[in-house]
Amino acid sequence: MYTILQDNEGGLILMIEPQTSTPNEPMFIYDGGDTALLFRDWDSNVRLNNISEEARPILKEAEDIYVVEVQGEDILNDYYAPIRIVRDVKSLMV
Repeated sequence: MYTILQDNEGGLILMIEPQTSTPNEPMFIYDGGDTALLFRDWDSNVRLNNISEEARPILKEAEDIYVVEVQGEDILNDYYAPIRIVRDVKSLMV
């Protein structure tokens, strides 16, 4: 489960469930469609399905996204991930 928000300054925030590892050079990989991949490290990736149509053009134009790993009311981890646009994100998930 995830939520994508936009703050008052236009920055993007991705809220996800806590993961078991610490990210190492995270990257948000996107192609403009309904699916994205948050690459956290070589052993931990988060697939984001059903991205809303309203969020798609904003994600495609953004340079980075602030990722917040939340459990209940607590922030367990937070970091920025650059957004990398690719031709077909689903082909990278095989």
